[in-house]
This record gives sequence, C-alpha cells and structure tokens, in this order.
Amino acid sequence: DAAGTLVAELDDLNLFLRAMMLGVGLVVSFYFFPLLIAIGASDSEQTDWTSGYLAAINSEVVGPWLGAWTVFAAGISNIAMFQAELSSDAFQLMGMADRGHLPKLFSKRSRHGTPTFGLILGTAVIVVMGVSDLDQLVEMLNFNYSLSLLLEYAAFFKLRISRPELERPYRIPLNTFGCAIFFFPAIAMTLVVMSLATFTTFYFALGSWITGSLVFYAKKRASKRSPDGVYEPLVSGSVETPATVSESSAPS
Repeated sequence: DAAGTLVAELDDLNLFLRAMMLGVGLVVSFYFFPLLIAIGASDSEQTDWTSGYLAAINSEVVGPWLGAWTVFAAGISNIAMFQAELSSDAFQLMGMADRGHLPKLFSKRSRHGTPTFGLILGTAVIVVMGVSDLDQLVEMLNFNYSLSLLLEYAAFFKLRISRPELERPYRIPLNTFGCAIFFFPAIAMTLVVMSLATFTTFYFALGSWITGSLVFYAKKRASKRSPDGVYEPLVSGSVETPATVSESSAPS
C-alpha cells in the first residue's frame, strides 16, 4: 500500500502493476526460503529466534561472511522500508490537503516535486516517538495500521457498491461477493491482531482518533467559511483537481 500512494505520480500504470506483482513474489521468496533453509540447517528452538538470530545461524552454518552480509542486507532493507513509509505518509498528507481535509500547507511541493511539509511532519513524529519502548511502539504502530487497513477495506466496498461506474486506474475482476470472500482472511487476521493489543495501545489509538477527528472537523468548518480550493465530491468518470475547480468557477 506504500506504493499505492505514489501511483498518481506514474505515467505507465501497466509497468506499475507488473512491478507490484513481481515485488510480492520477491518479498514472499526472500522471507520463505532463507527461513526454511535456516530452520532446516539448525537445531534451534522457537525461543532462540530473537533479533539477529538468522545472522547467527548463517555465520555458524556457512561462515562469518554470510552472517555479516545478512546484517548488512537487513540494514539496507530497514532503510528502504523507512524511506517507503515516510514517502507514502507524506503523499497521503498531500492528497488529504488536496482534497481539503488538511491545511493547504501540506499540498505544497518542493522544486523536486516532493511534499516538503509532509516529510518534515513525518520526520518530526518519528524523532519524538523514537525514544519510546520499541516493543510498545511496534504494537501501537501495528494497531493503528490495522485500523487504517480496515478503513481502506470499508472504502473499497463502499465505492464498489455506491460508485461502480467511477473511473479507476485498475479494477479487481470479481463481483462484490467475490471480493468479500477474497478479503475475508485478511480482515479476520487484522481483527485478531487488534484484539491482542494492550490497554496502553488502546488509549494511544483513542487519542489518535480524537485528535484526527478534531483536526478534520476544524478544517471542515474553516472550509465552509472560505471554500476556495476545496474539492468537490468525486463524480463518475472524473477526478477533479484544484485547477479544474478554479477554472470551472472562473467567469466566462
């Protein structure tokens, strides 16, 4: 879904779809086969699998050079995931600002086309949360991420039912019932993950929801007083932009 937030920046959608399919295959393979080989080549117990244990097994079975390369590859992977998450969050903020749900500040781009203030906000949040306990931070992140997935699934079904004729970059070749069956395992596992959260995570999520709701309604109330630059609702077969809104409102 991180790549999905950047799809509007692409010219060739078919290339994006092929890259996504290839990426899914590579991710599954790079998780499954190394773990399968490491489990089969060692006599370790489940409790032994802590952070860095895969590198330890590689060093023991093959040699120190493979353990060092495993640590190096993990570091590069973490940097890549950090960049992908930071970029997707910034573009999501920019999209919400373009739709009028957030201040216009977040819709401004740098000369390179990047959402500058979204990147700054994301970096600031990461720096502030970086002093928290890592396990608690991962749990809070996964809980809120699970909630965002449920909202995405709900929006998917809402648009499939209420706006079936709406122009889309691509469409899942299933009817609504088929999509419900297709998404059921993911939705069920998401709910299971959320049910395992601690009370601290629930309180953090509740505070996030209240803050987000207050910001949304404050911006919505401000937009009613000054509606310039606010998007109109989506219409069939088109997606409006601030430019089209200003052109349509200009005197002839």
